[in-house]
Amino acid sequence: MKRSFGMLFIIILLLFFAVPVRANAEDETASGSCFCTELDGILSDNDIGYSTDELTDMSFSQLSGEVADRVSVRGLPALLGTIILVTVITAAVRSAGTLSPSNSDISGTVSVLAAVTVISPHLFDVMGASVEAVQTGGAFIAVFIPVFAGVTAAMGGITSAGIYDMAVLAASELIVQLTGSLLMPIVRASVMLSATGSVFGGEGLGSLVKLIKKLITWTMTVAMTLFSGLLTLKCTLAGKADGAASKTTRFVISGLVPVVGGAVNDAYSTVRGSIDIVRSSVGTAGCIAVALIFLPPIIQLLLFRAVMWTGAAVGELFSVESMSELLRSLDAALAIVQAVLVCYGMMFILSSAILLQTAGG
Repeated sequence: MKRSFGMLFIIILLLFFAVPVRANAEDETASGSCFCTELDGILSDNDIGYSTDELTDMSFSQLSGEVADRVSVRGLPALLGTIILVTVITAAVRSAGTLSPSNSDISGTVSVLAAVTVISPHLFDVMGASVEAVQTGGAFIAVFIPVFAGVTAAMGGITSAGIYDMAVLAASELIVQLTGSLLMPIVRASVMLSATGSVFGGEGLGSLVKLIKKLITWTMTVAMTLFSGLLTLKCTLAGKADGAASKTTRFVISGLVPVVGGAVNDAYSTVRGSIDIVRSSVGTAGCIAVALIFLPPIIQLLLFRAVMWTGAAVGELFSVESMSELLRSLDAALAIVQAVLVCYGMMFILSSAILLQTAGG
């Protein structure tokens, strides 16, 4: 009798302390589709022309073809031909002996002025496209980062997402502001110094342009290296902390939820894994979108610089030093713009790849 009463008492206590648990099943793809839908809207607003699924499934050949379609080579062959023609005519006039040594500099000045007149429209078009790419990339990154950080936080990488959000947003805004207010005025001043030094024979002006290029490119390279290294360390530590928190959550669920604790733990892991897949898709689509924004102007700059390299080589071949000095100085100014685009694009892609590898481990 005492045993029966004791068992009844224990059952009453268990019922009294029992906590009702309700489990609702939800399609995990529905929770992730909202992030993809939001990213599709961002891609549409920035005229990317592709959805998240299309960017994720895009092959390397398709990406190369899309970038090639966005690169314009119109006018570059004619520009190169004009530069070579002016150089050859200048060399021919000098070799014909029709100009005295004192008037020989006049022919070089005339050739430089003619080259500047021909090059200027193409030069400002390329620089304008580069500035537009920086502004477009900054606008896209500013709205993409909260989405990517949000889906990372949803899968458990709260600390990593916070570090990525603050660091990359701050770096992106800083680059956009510096490009518009500091770097582009320096590039324009370098172009004017290049033309002035070539016309008036100022060798020191060309050296000044090259010094400016080295200072800016080395500064940006070192800054990007330090930023990427510091972000890697911070995201790695944050990822370990998030991973430990996730394991603790699973352990608590398994140990404290009676009967169905293992099932709830498996469901949690499944949902977390599905969100991780969505996060990878969103991150990959964002990196490809940034590549589509920055690669065309970078390639355009490379083609324009190739024209400058070829023209400078022809000038040296025909001993027209003023033309060679002008084209080398212009190439140094263009190298500054190219360094900005490359560092900006690589900063975002590397940062996103770091978050994909380290968060939520």
